[in-house]
Amino acid sequence: MVIAETILPPRFLSLITQIIITMNLFWFQDQTVRASLPLGGSTDETQSAKETEVMVALSLGISINILELISLFVGYTIFSHGTGMFSTACHVAGSITLAFVLLESLSVTTLWYSFALTCVLPGLVELTTVIVIARIQGGR
Repeated sequence: MVIAETILPPRFLSLITQIIITMNLFWFQDQTVRASLPLGGSTDETQSAKETEVMVALSLGISINILELISLFVGYTIFSHGTGMFSTACHVAGSITLAFVLLESLSVTTLWYSFALTCVLPGLVELTTVIVIARIQGGR
């Protein structure tokens, strides 16, 4: 019980931090779009494509993080210590990476790499853990 009490608060806080920074990126997405455009100038078509790409990346990131938060609230993975440590490490790294994207106006490519490694990967691990736990409980 002591391990669950020490893993749960940092996991929750790191997940909420990443969600908040992602929401801030929504407000300042024009900086990310401008950083992704070519230096020689761009057309409206290129800018529109980059805006859509940033919007899709941010929407997917928030969606996956909220699903992971719901899974945490439901309680399936509270006592899965390996999943908790992995999720905490990924979300802390994701929060730091997204803070750099926000402060340094990095390109959308960096945003995609960040979301792949710090949102999709822990989301898949969370989903796998929930499926395994549901199968174990269903087999009783």
